[in-house]
Amino acid sequence: MRFTVKLYALLAAYVPGTRAAAPFEVELPEGSTIADLIQHLQIPPEEMKIAFVNGRMQPLEYLIQEGDEVGMFSPVGGGSEEEMHLDIWLYGDLARRGGREAPLGYAHLELAMPVGSRMQQLLDILDIPTEERGITFINGDLSAMPGLQPDLEHILADGDRVALFHLNSMWPFQYRHGAAMIPEMKNALDSREDGGLQHAYK
Repeated sequence: MRFTVKLYALLAAYVPGTRAAAPFEVELPEGSTIADLIQHLQIPPEEMKIAFVNGRMQPLEYLIQEGDEVGMFSPVGGGSEEEMHLDIWLYGDLARRGGREAPLGYAHLELAMPVGSRMQQLLDILDIPTEERGITFINGDLSAMPGLQPDLEHILADGDRVALFHLNSMWPFQYRHGAAMIPEMKNALDSREDGGLQHAYK
């Protein structure tokens, strides 16, 4: 059977020529598990304790199926292997990252991640470069704007609702005055002389 694998962070170093989060195909016999995949890729077991299959965390005993997408991570620093659930909404062109061709203009996912995961890890799982997202909200609070993304290290919590809009879906000024913001976003804007009132950030 054939399936897709993505190795994140330092795990990519175990497969020469592979970049972190870049998909590649693997072929293994029917009935192979994630543990078998780890052995096949010659990754030391202690280096890989978190695996996602099609967006959900799975144990190492999970039987891989034809066409699965397996994401493998090093242990999350500061977190644990306990699972939390996120309510993810992807708008505009980002909807295709949720497995939809975006006929409705959005995709809705319920994603399981390890406790202690950060926004950057969520973007990695969704395969969304941070530069491709526009306005972003966490539980209705503004967390990022194009070119200004101070939320990458924001620790997500169980039940968080995250809405990610594509650059083409942004609204230029509505969310720069009096909007509720996560602390990282407020601090980033407060530290700017222009208060964030410009069209692009570098």
